[in-house]
Amino acid sequence: MIWFMLAAFFPCILVVLFSVLTRSKWVGSILAFVIVGASIEKGFFHNEWIIFIDVVSLLAGYIIIDQLKLHKKEDD
Repeated sequence: MIWFMLAAFFPCILVVLFSVLTRSKWVGSILAFVIVGASIEKGFFHNEWIIFIDVVSLLAGYIIIDQLKLHKKEDD
């Protein structure tokens, strides 16, 4: 059960974090996608549902960044 909860929140948090740090929603999304893709390639996922939840979570993170415009903050 813990794996499903981590799959639901962790990729979303990665997209938001990387997008805020790099100030680009595309770079943040690609970095999170590469990390999730590499872990899938290495075989850390044991269930197809976890991969599906990861993809939905990546999409949710992108939508959150796009709606809140967190990647466009200006330095004062």
